[in-house]
Amino acid sequence: MEIRHLQTFQIVVEEQNLIQAAMRLNYSQPTLTKHLQLLENEVGLPLFEKVDNRRKLTKVGEILYEHAKNILNELFNLQRKIEEFKGEKQLIRVCGLDDHCERFFLPQIVNFQKNNQNVLIEVYSVNSSDEALKKVILNEVDFAIVNGRPLNSEFSYQCIDYDDLVLFVSSELANDTFQTEDYLAKYPVLFDDRAPFINFEILKMRTHFPNTIYCNSDETIKNAVLNHPYLGVIGTGRIKKEIEAGTVTILETYTTNLPVKFITLTKTLNNAIFQEFYTSISKAYYSFSHEPNSNS
Repeated sequence: MEIRHLQTFQIVVEEQNLIQAAMRLNYSQPTLTKHLQLLENEVGLPLFEKVDNRRKLTKVGEILYEHAKNILNELFNLQRKIEEFKGEKQLIRVCGLDDHCERFFLPQIVNFQKNNQNVLIEVYSVNSSDEALKKVILNEVDFAIVNGRPLNSEFSYQCIDYDDLVLFVSSELANDTFQTEDYLAKYPVLFDDRAPFINFEILKMRTHFPNTIYCNSDETIKNAVLNHPYLGVIGTGRIKKEIEAGTVTILETYTTNLPVKFITLTKTLNNAIFQEFYTSISKAYYSFSHEPNSNS
C-alpha cells in the first residue's frame, strides 16, 4: 500500500467531505477518488458504503482507518528519530509564501538559533497557503504559515497577523472617473486559481471577471500589476509596502481580517525543541496570538 493513498484515506474519513479533503491535501477531486479506488482494489473489499446518501465506512474501512492512523503516526515518529540521528543538529523545517518567510520566520530564526546552536532550520518558499498546509499534513515540513485556512483538532496554531483579500491596480493606471466595472472591462485580472479559498471568496461576492489570467505565484501577480496593464487579486500582506508607498490602488475588498496562522501538527509539539520554536514565534507576535480562536 502506498503511504499517500493511506494519507488520502485518513483525511477523507476525518473530513467526511471530498471537497474539504481535496483542499487540505491540495489534490483535485479526481485524484482523491483515484487514490481511494486504488486502495479499495488493493484491499479487495469496499471501504465505504452509502447510507442515507452519506458516505459511511464499512467494517473493513473502520479497521483500515484505525491501522492507517497507527501506521502514519509510526512513520512520522520514525522519520523524526532518523532525522535526529542524521547529525548533531536538530532539524526544523518551515515553509510559507515568500512574504511570510521574509516577514515572520527569518527575523525570528536568527535569535532562536543564537540560543539553540545545535538546531538547523530550513526555510522553504511555496506558492500558496494550500501547498503549505499540504506539506504540514504530509510531514514534509514541521511548521508553516497559512492564510485563513480552516483547521481541525490535529493542528495547533497561533494567529500572527491579519490580511485582506483585495482587487488592486497600479496607481499609474488608477483613474478617478473609473468604476470597478470599467477596470474589469479594460484590463485582465491575475489571480491564483489553485487557491480554493480565493476562488470561494470571489464566488461568494458573485464577482465576474470578463478576462482572467491564472498565476501560481503572488510575487508574479504583484510585479505584473506594478509593471504592466493588469489588475490583481492578492492578500494585502503581499503588497503592504506598495500600499504604504501609494504605488497601488485598492479597487475592491473581498474579505477583511483574514487570519494569518502559524501552524503545526499538535503531535509535533511533543518534541521539546519544536515546542520551544513554536512558543518563540508565537511570543514574537503576541498581540495577534491572543485572538479568541487561536489554540495551542
